[in-house]
Amino acid sequence: MLIKKEFVYEHLEELVKIWLETNIQAHHFIAEQYWKSHIEFVKQALPDAMIFCYGEQNIKGFLGVYDGFIQGLFVKKEFQRMGIGKALIEEVKQYFDTLSLCVYAKNSNAVAFYQNIGFVIQEQSIQKETGEQEYSMIYKAK
Repeated sequence: MLIKKEFVYEHLEELVKIWLETNIQAHHFIAEQYWKSHIEFVKQALPDAMIFCYGEQNIKGFLGVYDGFIQGLFVKKEFQRMGIGKALIEEVKQYFDTLSLCVYAKNSNAVAFYQNIGFVIQEQSIQKETGEQEYSMIYKAK
C-alpha cells in the first residue's frame, strides 16, 4: 500500500479517467453527459486540491481534499470493497480534525460507507445542476 500526498501532473489524465468512470458507475441516475461536460473543470481543479493516491505505478484510487472539504473519493471498480477508500480517508484524517463532503442521497452505498467511518449527515439539499437530493456530511475527530 502506498498513499502519496503530492499532486503529480503526469498522473492528471489517469486521475480524470478514474474520476469519470467511477462517477458514471456510481451515479446511474445522472446522465453520463453531465460528467463528460465537467472534464475540463476537473482537469483545472485537481491541481488546486490535496490529492491522496493509493498505488504508485497503477493508481487504484484517489481522494481530493481542499481546506477540509473532500471534493471526491474515487476507487476503480475492480478495486472497490478492498479497504482502499477507508485507507484514503484514514490518511486524510491525519491532516484535518474536521472533514466535510457532499454525497447524493441516491448513492446509498457511499452514504453507508461514510456513516460507517464516522461521518454524520448534517443537512440535505437539492443540487441545482442535477436536481438531485444530496447530503452534506461531516466528520469531527474526538
